[in-house]
Amino acid sequence: MKHLLFVTLLGLSSVTASAAEDILIGQTADFSSVAAAQMRDFNAGALAYLERVNAAGGVRGRPVKLVSLDDAFSAEKAAGNAKILIKDRKVVALFGTRGTDPTEAVIKVAQENDVPLIAPITGADSVRASDVVFPVRASYRAEVDEMLKHMSISPVKLAVLVQHDKFGDPLYQYIVERTKKTYPNITLVGKVSFERKAPDLKPQAQQILNLDPQTVIALCNPSACESFSREMFAQARASGHSRPTIYQTSITDIYAQFAKLGPDVVGGNPYSQILPDPNRIHLPLTKEFTAVASRKPGLVVNYRTLEGYVSAKVLVKALEQAATPNARGIQSALEGMERQDLGGIVVRYARGDH
Repeated sequence: MKHLLFVTLLGLSSVTASAAEDILIGQTADFSSVAAAQMRDFNAGALAYLERVNAAGGVRGRPVKLVSLDDAFSAEKAAGNAKILIKDRKVVALFGTRGTDPTEAVIKVAQENDVPLIAPITGADSVRASDVVFPVRASYRAEVDEMLKHMSISPVKLAVLVQHDKFGDPLYQYIVERTKKTYPNITLVGKVSFERKAPDLKPQAQQILNLDPQTVIALCNPSACESFSREMFAQARASGHSRPTIYQTSITDIYAQFAKLGPDVVGGNPYSQILPDPNRIHLPLTKEFTAVASRKPGLVVNYRTLEGYVSAKVLVKALEQAATPNARGIQSALEGMERQDLGGIVVRYARGDH
């Protein structure tokens, strides 16, 4: 009897220990290169939500832990990190990759291993073409459409600054299609391309000014957009030329631009965003987020931290609804989620439609 009692108690202890094990979520992202500051903000928001969940007991008694590795915006490093996270760290899902090329490299690994990727920080079409990816942010095409709609109120001449890669080139082609079919008020006067690692954009700024546009859509990474905005302001002022309005996507670092370039350069330039203003608490979601931030010293309230918070909320919803908190269970939970209201922001997933 003593022996049987000991075995039974040991079994119960093992079950308790197993139930308290962390649910591991893997992340590979740029924490040391062009997007490092933005990733720190995104993760601060995500971790704030996960800490809130864990403080309340986690998911079915298990804490949710984010395991993050730095890929320095390298697609090759991102793929290697994803393999380490899945094979060695045994994560049940991937989360919060950054950039089109690194994300596409991670998608290949995720597909090979049937592991879901939740909330990649890119609006590229490729994230919607994969059956293992569950985007939270809107697409770049949706952002561009809002820009075109905004500027087409009256006739306008448009030039496009194009980063020559998988981000910029497809979006430029989309702009060409949309201006032809839907926006007759917009005259596309030309494009100017640049390589992603160009040291500065002085030549491109001059070429844009020579096209004499009233508006510019700048399809560029944060550092390139910063350089372009600076040069456009300086060259227009020096030449007496009227500076065109520069539209930029949500991937641009509006906060760094304002801090480094000042209001004279940034003022008047629209920046599209994929979330509501985090400082306006008219939505339950932003009200919830600002309340959490007020109790967490050091958590800055901005679009990037809010995106991290919302993305983590989608992740936890999937974990809560999964029959089993493993890769297959999370995938099934997300595809069965259909319509999920997060407090004024709605995400919708179904099989074959992410």
